Amino acid sequence: MHRSFELFKERIEEGSDGRIAMKLFPNGVFGGDRELTEAIQLDNIQLSAPSSSPLAAFSPSMNVWDIPYLFDDREHAYNVLDGEYGTALLTRLEDVRLKGLGYWENGFRNLTSHRTGITSPEDVRGVKIRTLENTTQIRAWRAVGASATPMAFTEVYTGLQQGTIDAQENPLPLIVAQKFYEVQEALVMSNHVYTPSPLILSKAFFDRLPHDLQDLVEAVGAESVAYCREQSVIDEEEAFRTIEDAGLEITELDDDQRAEFGDLMKGAAVPFVRGLLGDEQVDDLDTAVEAAR
Repeated sequence: MHRSFELFKERIEEGSDGRIAMKLFPNGVFGGDRELTEAIQLDNIQLSAPSSSPLAAFSPSMNVWDIPYLFDDREHAYNVLDGEYGTALLTRLEDVRLKGLGYWENGFRNLTSHRTGITSPEDVRGVKIRTLENTTQIRAWRAVGASATPMAFTEVYTGLQQGTIDAQENPLPLIVAQKFYEVQEALVMSNHVYTPSPLILSKAFFDRLPHDLQDLVEAVGAESVAYCREQSVIDEEEAFRTIEDAGLEITELDDDQRAEFGDLMKGAAVPFVRGLLGDEQVDDLDTAVEAAR
């Protein structure tokens, strides 16, 4: 993501002939996703790419991306995100003073655990899994018998090390960046949730721009989406090799095993999202997902 912000900075300053200047503040200096989003609403900062899960607290429609086993693969996800349905959800962000420029990639989430031999929901029964503070994902993990334990991201390594939690789930590059493989025994390539990271801009800032610079911002946003996704694939491949070299037991779930997890997890998540957003929005999602296959 940082490389993608660097690309955005280069393109926006070059394309605007210096009329827009951009300064990067990496490594969470302004806080986590919630704090960043609030700051963008206030136009105190202008640009960020939070995970869709915490963004759902500001725009509830973003909860749909937390439904497990929604997408078959990356291309399937891109077709939905970049299509009419995904674009409509970005437009809804304007209701909360945010301008959505596209979906950067956080990636498919996978499970690491102290427990080895995980191939079925029965194998995670009673396992304390750190989850995001997201009701959709908490309900999904509880549906397979796991003890879903919300915890701040910064506390996960210590929690795994001390046994406060048994497992965690994240995209592979984040697993490697935080060195969770040092305190885990197994990786399960569950690919249970694809989490996008919407690239959001202060709507107040965007509205102040002349039309030519608005067009430039949207064009650079689209270019950065493609670049971020390319980089994500590279990072994921490198992260997998790092975890493999660390000696973890790696399990690739087959289609039947994924379906067993998916039936239970979706069975818990979808009714909750329907209750939150209404039938129409979830039915439209189902239509978009099927049409994109």
